[in-house]
Amino acid sequence: MGLAALCVFMSCGCEKKRDLPDVEPSPLPRYNSNLTFTSNVLERNVPYDILLPEDYNTNEDKRYPVMYLFHGLGDNNTSWNGEYLRCEAKIKQLESKGLEPMIYVMPMGWKAYGSDRYDGHFSYMTMIATEFVPMIDQTYRTIADKEHRGTIGYSMGGFAAMVNAMKHPELFSMSAPLSMSVRTDQQYKEESQDGWNDQWGRIFGGLGQSGDGRITDYYKQHCPLHQFTAENISKYGSQHWFITCGDDEKQLLIANDDLHVLMRDNGYPHQYRVWNGGHTSSYWRDALEEVLPYFSFIMSGGTNWQKSLKEVNVPENVSFNEDGIYVSKAYSEAEKKEGVVLYIFYDGIDQDWIKDGMAIIQRGIESKQFVLIPCDLSRKDIQEWVRFYKDIYPSSYTQALAIGKTGVQVLEKQSLFSSLYFENATLKEPVTIDQGKYYYIGQCDDGAAYKDANAMYKECKLSGAKFEYRCRNHLDDSRMDFLTGMEYVKTQLNNF
Repeated sequence: MGLAALCVFMSCGCEKKRDLPDVEPSPLPRYNSNLTFTSNVLERNVPYDILLPEDYNTNEDKRYPVMYLFHGLGDNNTSWNGEYLRCEAKIKQLESKGLEPMIYVMPMGWKAYGSDRYDGHFSYMTMIATEFVPMIDQTYRTIADKEHRGTIGYSMGGFAAMVNAMKHPELFSMSAPLSMSVRTDQQYKEESQDGWNDQWGRIFGGLGQSGDGRITDYYKQHCPLHQFTAENISKYGSQHWFITCGDDEKQLLIANDDLHVLMRDNGYPHQYRVWNGGHTSSYWRDALEEVLPYFSFIMSGGTNWQKSLKEVNVPENVSFNEDGIYVSKAYSEAEKKEGVVLYIFYDGIDQDWIKDGMAIIQRGIESKQFVLIPCDLSRKDIQEWVRFYKDIYPSSYTQALAIGKTGVQVLEKQSLFSSLYFENATLKEPVTIDQGKYYYIGQCDDGAAYKDANAMYKECKLSGAKFEYRCRNHLDDSRMDFLTGMEYVKTQLNNF
């Protein structure tokens, strides 16, 4: 029998003012696994795990925010803190850095995608909203309001986290889908029959169907790609959304990135991140580094999240020649003047910022043969810059970094370069990709070129070209925002 069996709760259980639950006769362990409560809605026991704050037993008058953590397909309520994800260790680490204590609840999710089945046979979301959340509020010392209640989930659990927050804004004010298992309509239409039937058809209807028959009205009522319309902004626009997905995902990033574009198009405030990684526990653990502090910031009344996970380090006393060019010591001392030449194309950007960016790029790699050439496209076009410097600084590998509005010209002249880097760069559709080249796509999540980044990423993905894609938090300090982008570029430079 679980701890929940000790309590009797009302149907809503969300009042801010209520009697405190009875104090347990003995201290509760911080982590409690495989507790159960009996659901009348599902007509079965629902297992759950719970991670309590470190001071839960000693600070008996204190109440805490609650995060509901949903697991992925094939996992269970123990997965979040099992050997797979080890969330307790990650949370302790973040608490040592100042993260406010919270209660973390991990319910069993089966294969429900956090939703009620279309045929009424398994009403999982109804159970969460009408039974599970009230039971947690009655059993534990929670702050029982939506402003202190959120959802987080990975893969299938990412869909569960988002759809429960969408459908129950009276319960949840924040949600973080991590590598959310969602597809575009076209991807659902192309899914194998067994895959469709097992994962989505039995939940959203269209079981056994193919093509357009799979895109049922019930599915559209639950799919974020159909819900975040301009008409629905009054429903979902006030909630806090944090969406993240790795750039090595096979197909999920296409749908997650399309969702980001849809939300940007329709004016939904949200955080969006693309980091290096695939469908792995390490990606989801790393995501908590920003997700949990962000939620804590929001719950404390914060409105403008300015945290960056990559710190800017601009070395001092970096020497440039009279043309403003940086030549590495290894290049200048080599008998054969060959190496990597990086042309940095910009227009309308402060030259001191460009020099700071070059200082970041050269940091710590003096043993490499390379040259950094700043190229102001308001003075000369791309071919003129390359023609002028190619004999002065011979190279075995020529690269281009396009910043801002120079992206269109650089992409048009991509045949001149082996690798191309685009930082908050404007492009022109249709985007043409050369499968034999390497591309880096970097942007901040509220940058003007979000559609361009989406188009280039998808073209790289579909063509099989080598690429890296990063989307980071926007910083109000324009110089720091620019230099943060340079830090990301530095980590991806080839052959340096």
